[in-house]
Amino acid sequence: MLLLDGILLGLVAGFAAGGSLRYLGNTRLHGEPLMLLLLVAQLSVPALADRLDVPKTPALAVWLVTMAGLVFLALWNRNVPGMVLVALGISLNVLVIGFNSGMPVSLEAVKWLNPAAVPAFDLLHGPLTERTALAALADVVPVPGPSWHRGVASIGDFCLMFGVALFIHEGMRRDSDVG
Repeated sequence: MLLLDGILLGLVAGFAAGGSLRYLGNTRLHGEPLMLLLLVAQLSVPALADRLDVPKTPALAVWLVTMAGLVFLALWNRNVPGMVLVALGISLNVLVIGFNSGMPVSLEAVKWLNPAAVPAFDLLHGPLTERTALAALADVVPVPGPSWHRGVASIGDFCLMFGVALFIHEGMRRDSDVG
């Protein structure tokens, strides 16, 4: 949900600064087709792994490789505003997920948002425990709001959100043709 927040924040800030979607549409990034392919893969792997009954270890490995590719592409575009923050956010999430075979989620943060909630874990998420590595990078920050929006986020999620917002804001303010 924070990614959507980043998009909305960037659009609002871009329009407030007198920006235009025309400029954003002209923004070019190195490796755009590969980036789109990796984004689709990143979103599809968990569902496909579940549907095809793929064991967790190889499915998670494929997912982590797609994320590493996104980090590489974000760093390739490091001269574009926001891309270093995007790379940092993805990297922090990949790091904690890799060390824990999934993103640890604070049950305390979940209960803070909704005392009756019973989290459903999946390929990419599991409970935060006393044995969690890099717990500070896990999903530990409760994000309040309406029920459709609230959730538990990580530091990496916030870096990604602000990176996307900065990318959109700056892209709307000028004709930025990178690539």
